[in-house]
Amino acid sequence: MKRLSVADSIAKTWSLDFTLQLDREDAAFLAGIHTWLAINPDPTLDEEQLRNIYRIVGEVAHNDPASSAQRATSAIARLREQRLMVRTDTAGVIRGGEYSLSLMGNAIAEWFGEQEGLTRKSLEIIMTQIRAGLGQIHLAAEAGGDDAHWESRVSGPLKLTVAQLIEGIERRQQGMDVQQEQIRERIEATLEENWFEAVMSCENLLVTTSEALEELHKVLMHEIEGMTSLLSEIEDLCEKASRTESVEAIEHVRRQIERIGAWGENRFATWSEYYQNVHEFIRSVISVDPDRAVRTRLRDAIKAYGRPLFWFLKVADQGPYVHLRTDTDIRPSQTVEREVKPAGDEIEDAGITGLPLEQTMEEIARKLQSCGQVELLEILSGLLPHHNHHEVYILAGELAEFLIRQGAPLPLHDQSWHRLGKGIEIQELTVRQRKS
Repeated sequence: MKRLSVADSIAKTWSLDFTLQLDREDAAFLAGIHTWLAINPDPTLDEEQLRNIYRIVGEVAHNDPASSAQRATSAIARLREQRLMVRTDTAGVIRGGEYSLSLMGNAIAEWFGEQEGLTRKSLEIIMTQIRAGLGQIHLAAEAGGDDAHWESRVSGPLKLTVAQLIEGIERRQQGMDVQQEQIRERIEATLEENWFEAVMSCENLLVTTSEALEELHKVLMHEIEGMTSLLSEIEDLCEKASRTESVEAIEHVRRQIERIGAWGENRFATWSEYYQNVHEFIRSVISVDPDRAVRTRLRDAIKAYGRPLFWFLKVADQGPYVHLRTDTDIRPSQTVEREVKPAGDEIEDAGITGLPLEQTMEEIARKLQSCGQVELLEILSGLLPHHNHHEVYILAGELAEFLIRQGAPLPLHDQSWHRLGKGIEIQELTVRQRKS
């Protein structure tokens, strides 16, 4: 069978000049007719039965009971004009007709009805039936035969049995899409209504749905891999027997299977992203603002955006300050001069003149050359018995500078401070002789 292109399908539908307009009452009427046909053995309804169904619609919509018959007649005409309901008898206009829903009317009514979601159990049952059907088709293709054999045992089951089973999975997938959308709307409404108190129930909904999708994803990936391999084997047998019609049927089934697999991958990834977004919203918004204080202020600010705002500064009424001087009373700048003393005088004032710096530095230089390294703490400990804490403080600064000039400081591994004398603490400084 030749498949229409996208352009052909658009052109064909456009040429039908078909418009579908279904308001709330007509949709309820259509759902009532579909349910009546499902629970009664008769495949059709007469006009009296249709009016009785529409009377229920009028009661739900609180319409005037006096106009129920007239409104029912108009509703029947609208459904017929839009090809949602067809007349099945050939009695003409002599007596009341018999009516039934068209294929499109049934499809719309089923969509309005309870959507059957895809579960692991239903998926495994349908997949088992598909595998069994493909196994029988594989045996028939291996056996071969005349045209009637290939039509009834290979291409026919591929077009009808297997394809319808796969369509059953797709129909349940659509029902599960509706359920997921309802769950998202429920989570949104629950968080909006109860805010912080709704976190636990929303997390339970997220976890339950995530586990169900993960199970479906695993089953789909496992089953699709096996069915794809079996289809390839059947296709090879059909190509060897030059059965073009069977090959085309296989391609149609393969596209449906690939679409089912793509649906599973997409829904699993989409829900995982939604799961992360909701948890991030709970952590960063709801948990931080359990009383909705920040959220309320932000919402009010967004609503008021663009409106003119008038700001006022309220202060206490007080008299002017009394200035004790005028602006022209500017004091002249004064230059302060002092005598610059020679560097030697500053050292003498600091109390370093009487300290044995030269002798100590010569000893440090000789020890550095002979031992290879010296420690500041060891040097100052040796000078401590002969000098007070003020002198030791001055010697520590001078000797530290001298050591850094004479050698290379080692990395400081121990950053603790060591007490040295009365009221002085220093860190360890070890200097190693520089390599020539």
